[in-house]
Amino acid sequence: MSFSYFEKEFYDYAEDIEGVNIHYLWTPIGGVADWENQRETRFMPLVQSSSPLPATAVISASSSRLRKKILKLPQRIPDPQSGTLTNRYLLHHYFEIFQDGRRHYSPLYTEEIVTDANAQSAVPAAVSSGHSAPSSMAARVYVKG
Repeated sequence: MSFSYFEKEFYDYAEDIEGVNIHYLWTPIGGVADWENQRETRFMPLVQSSSPLPATAVISASSSRLRKKILKLPQRIPDPQSGTLTNRYLLHHYFEIFQDGRRHYSPLYTEEIVTDANAQSAVPAAVSSGHSAPSSMAARVYVKG
């Protein structure tokens, strides 16, 4: 399976944010998200300033509060409507924020992903024959947020 990489950012809106996770999954357009079985979770580290600073310098609040994570997503997924692989699908994600000893969640975000991969005309035999595909090939489902 080929992959594409997408960068996601989160800006700490308060100084007492202790950590942030991103939860995500992808679905065919029009599918239904299965958060219990399909969700991926990754920790989002704070981004270090890329400019060299003297040891006594203080990093500005804005640059020290940015978090980034690169998500590894498939270039193509099975499209249950057409029976082919498609390079167009939906990415659903939300942030889990640990702030001042408590856990908060962001709204659910959904965006269309279009990869550089050309659509493939045939789905692997396990999918097209109606048998269950391995989990890495299984079609994901969609939740509208």
